[in-house]
Order: sequence, then structure tokens, then C-alpha cells
Amino acid sequence: MLLLLSNCADIIAKFHDILIEKGPLMQRDCVQAVWPFLASAEPALLLIDLDLPALDVAATLAELRHRAPACKVLVLHEEFSTQAELALLGAGVVGCCSAGLARETVLRIVEVVQDGGVWISQAVMPLLLRQMQARGTLLAPVAVETAASPNLRLQLLTPRERQIASLVGGGASNKLIARELQITDRTVKAHLGAIFQKLGLPDRLRLALFVTGK
Repeated sequence: MLLLLSNCADIIAKFHDILIEKGPLMQRDCVQAVWPFLASAEPALLLIDLDLPALDVAATLAELRHRAPACKVLVLHEEFSTQAELALLGAGVVGCCSAGLARETVLRIVEVVQDGGVWISQAVMPLLLRQMQARGTLLAPVAVETAASPNLRLQLLTPRERQIASLVGGGASNKLIARELQITDRTVKAHLGAIFQKLGLPDRLRLALFVTGK
């Protein structure tokens, strides 16, 4: 089940039409209406509109962790700065979704987080990797995945896929990878899809950490 928390008619209309494809969808228009709902059901994914009036993001996330610890949180906003995205990821959300994104991109984001991944924009990826490397922090699932002989698993990839995985490990965006390898963005995305499937990794961040052995 998915739960959309917003009182904006445009957001509700757009995301209802998109999210209804991903499973049962409920909608609430204020934080106070979420708590009684959680007493009887725990959604797998909660989408929070950050423009909701009087929304205290930190307090809401803390309360959610207490009431529905297994529920993943995706936040919606018109646009996110890199610093805002980093702060929200650090607070425990699984992704930041700009309201103006195309339908296909929103569906991809939802698929990634439903599969246990974290959605990180290409602008934030290198900053996050540098922060994690500087702090020596790890994501627990990555520690398990990388323990299973990453070099051996990388042999499952084609030479081109290994090139792309290495560039992702260095924090390169799809556009930079396409320019470096003289291929199209679409080809990069196709290769990444194959890489995720072969290595059993859900998203770009875990691929980067897998490749670098972090």
C-alpha cells in the first residue's frame, strides 16, 4: 500500500494517476490524519508533500520511525537543492522527488525505493560519496553485499559494463559517462539496468559503494 500526504490538488491529481499503477493508494491531507490511519495499517511507502502547511519535517519523520518503522518515506517538492537533498537523506528519507518530473521518472523512483533502494540525484551522488568516505560510514546492506567477493561478481559484467560501473564508483553522472565513453545517455541507462540486475544491487549508490569496496 502507498500513502500520499498532500493537500495540493495538482500534486494529488498528478501522483494519483501515476502511483495507482504501483498498488493500492490512499491519500491524506494533513499529518494529524496519518496517525489514526497507521493504527490499522502500515503503508510500504509514504509520499510527503513538503509544501504541506505547518509541516515539521524532522518531527514527522521521528514520529513515523516510532509508529511505522518499516515504512519508507519519499518526499515531494517543486525543486531540491543539493544541500536540502543531502539533509533529507541524512534524516532517513529514501529519496527526493521533484513534482515536475516526468511520469516515467517518477515511476522509476518509486520502483527503486519499493525494491529497497535509495533514490539519489546525479548532482548529489558525488557529494554523498565524499561525505561517506570522509566519515567512514557504511550502509549496512552494502557491507553484506560487498563481503561476497565483489571482484568475482564483477566478472559477471561485460567489459563495457565494468567501465560504466567503475565510472559510477567515481561519482560520474550519466552525461559524464556518455561523454567519456562516447555513447548516448540512453545506452548508459540500459547498461546500468543490466549491471543492477547482474549484481543484485537496487540503486546507483549501492553500486558505487560496491565498486569502491566501501
